[in-house]
Amino acid sequence: MLAFITLLVIFNSLFLSANQVKSDQALIAAVVNQHAITERELEIRLDFAVATLNMPKTKESKDSMRRQILQNLIIEKLQESSATEADIKVSDKDIDKSIENIARENGMTTEQMQERFKAMGVKIETLRSRMRAQVLWTRFIRALYGNQVRISDSDVEKELDKVKRTVETDQFELVEIVLPINEKDKAKIKQDADRLHREVTKSMTNFALVAQQFGAQSGYVGWKSERQMDDEVSKFVKNAAVGDVSKPIETQNSYKIIKLQDKKLAGQGSFRSRKVSLAQVAIQLPEEMTNDNAMILDLIVTHLKKANGCKDFQRIGREANGQTRIVEKQPLASLPEPLQVVLDKVGVNQAAGPIQDGQIINMYMVCSVENPEKESLPTREQIKESLEQREFSRQAARLLNKIIATARVAITDEDQTRRGFKRTNTSESEQAPKRQKTM
Repeated sequence: MLAFITLLVIFNSLFLSANQVKSDQALIAAVVNQHAITERELEIRLDFAVATLNMPKTKESKDSMRRQILQNLIIEKLQESSATEADIKVSDKDIDKSIENIARENGMTTEQMQERFKAMGVKIETLRSRMRAQVLWTRFIRALYGNQVRISDSDVEKELDKVKRTVETDQFELVEIVLPINEKDKAKIKQDADRLHREVTKSMTNFALVAQQFGAQSGYVGWKSERQMDDEVSKFVKNAAVGDVSKPIETQNSYKIIKLQDKKLAGQGSFRSRKVSLAQVAIQLPEEMTNDNAMILDLIVTHLKKANGCKDFQRIGREANGQTRIVEKQPLASLPEPLQVVLDKVGVNQAAGPIQDGQIINMYMVCSVENPEKESLPTREQIKESLEQREFSRQAARLLNKIIATARVAITDEDQTRRGFKRTNTSESEQAPKRQKTM
């Protein structure tokens, strides 16, 4: 999608007055139509991306993410400004609800997620800003096309018949990160995709949260059958376990990194609807880890991994002064997403971990698993809502492409950003001072 953004190479045609860019605010990353994206905004979003990817907070890490995150901010600015110009508004309560939904999807309360972000060194306000743009855009689309989207009883019946047929076929729930291919920079984008793949496959990385930062095309895809996928995506899901992440897959106009979030084999319930009982041991780390402390911790972890069942696992945990608890028959989907991935890899009476959460080391053992039951068909009302959402999404994608195609977007020279607002592609701009250039 971002490949379609047109960049205006002569910055003085962007109607940005001297009053808008004062000397103490001269660090501008980009100007989108008449709206500036400051280096401060970009830096905050980079900190958030690096933290959620569990990358070291270094200049090299941020530089590797700069292109994608800046382009995502450009898209957000276009969406937000379009909604604002149409007098669309959202309240703090609207954003609170969106944050609550994200926390719940990751098996946490808002307070727990806020504490998790704090431990990562980022503020939840960064996510709130991202969600504000998303909610504004969603309301703008519904206000714009609400009178055009009409789902009839006949549409619902056709979709219900289709759902009944697909119950007896394998279904796969996907989340994806999409990096649009620009032929000029295809090799660079492939490098970015490979680097991103290495980061999102690290233990305890929240893939869904990372995907939300990569523009309107990335994020939750939903349930698909193999015939609804690109051939290369279909090959991946057929051989993947739930929780697996693909290497970058080249499609017609993008690289995709796919996560198999869940699956339903023909006639069965979803894999993540399994109910698991868990034993957990939490061990408090000392403020300063010495070599002796590290050796003791390794010994405790080794004994926990060798435990003969959950009772023995808890006993060892208590003897090591750890806090223990049992979680009874919890749907796997209700647990934090990174923990789901870890538990997918172990069987009954097998230990998982250690998993560090701040100054706490957690170990888990699966005590029992109840296999998924066949799920009931969706109601007609649920089908109608799904069809409406599908149509709104189609209209939104079409409109966003038009907005992007006509946008005036100026990006500072990335190597010179810290020196202020500078011109890019000087030689080309001198040859065609009044022409827009498509990146």
